[in-house]
Amino acid sequence: MKAPLLVATCAAIALAAIGCAAEGEREQSEDVATSTDAVVGGAAETGHAYVVGVGSAARASCSGTVIGKRTVLTAGHCYGFNGSGTKAIYIGNKTSGADVVKIAVVEAIRHPGYAVVDRKLTNDIAILKLASDAPMQPAPLFRGTMDNSPRFVGPKLTWVGFGDDVSSTSAFGTTGFGTKRIARFPIDVVGAAQVGGTPGTIDDTMFWYHVPGLSMCHGDSGGPAFLVENGVEHLIGVTSFGDPGCRSDGVQARADAPQIAAFIQPHLDAFEADDACRSDGVCNESCNAEGQVVDPDCHEAHAAADGVCSEAAEDDPDCAAR
Repeated sequence: MKAPLLVATCAAIALAAIGCAAEGEREQSEDVATSTDAVVGGAAETGHAYVVGVGSAARASCSGTVIGKRTVLTAGHCYGFNGSGTKAIYIGNKTSGADVVKIAVVEAIRHPGYAVVDRKLTNDIAILKLASDAPMQPAPLFRGTMDNSPRFVGPKLTWVGFGDDVSSTSAFGTTGFGTKRIARFPIDVVGAAQVGGTPGTIDDTMFWYHVPGLSMCHGDSGGPAFLVENGVEHLIGVTSFGDPGCRSDGVQARADAPQIAAFIQPHLDAFEADDACRSDGVCNESCNAEGQVVDPDCHEAHAAADGVCSEAAEDDPDCAAR
């Protein structure tokens, strides 16, 4: 998870400063030092093409999720690295190397309610517009509303990111950043609530987990948490912040119905105005072509063997590889 720092320097005034490098060695958000972000206790992942690196034109520093042909959801504190801006996404199983595809970001919008309150990040989401189409099926959104029922608290969520993979307070990027990793573990509480641990309390834009040995870490910030229902994963949260050493607990920014209605959908509609197949909560079967799900709202309809590959399905035999 990310530990937010309240300034873009190595000052120990944040809830959990995840590690500092010399100036120029790592990129930081304008008002929050890199939060957690590598999957500690996870495994290398070669699927989840719609989980991407996010950063400047030079390198990735966060993670994100493609939710439309030209739209990526990431963390609000990943917005505007060192004043240079959020300029690119990095597609692949790593964020650097010959096989990585880079697409420029032409617009970045942070949630207008984003704020650092009592050393915690509220409304910690941002949406990015790409210069060209992303070459994969977009991830489906979870369009219900989270609560503390057994539907959400208890089942394992799927967590993906490019962050560090070792519990450590070492400098950002020195313990595994840049490789896509995956883990599965449950959450404990949906906000607003008193939870103890690193945050103490969380508001109604957050949910919290405490799973010893499994955590998001530096560089995972902005990456997704997916809820799997009916064999299909849906984006339900965005990695936000946690304890400094990525050892104990973490907080996700909610990306469910309230945030979709208030922030995500209006900007997705604006970014993808010319795409009748964009995510809008209604499956348009006429969009799906060449054996591929094109409309993200159609993933559940094609999670089984039917000649159409859903990359968001856990086990769709129509997909040659996940």
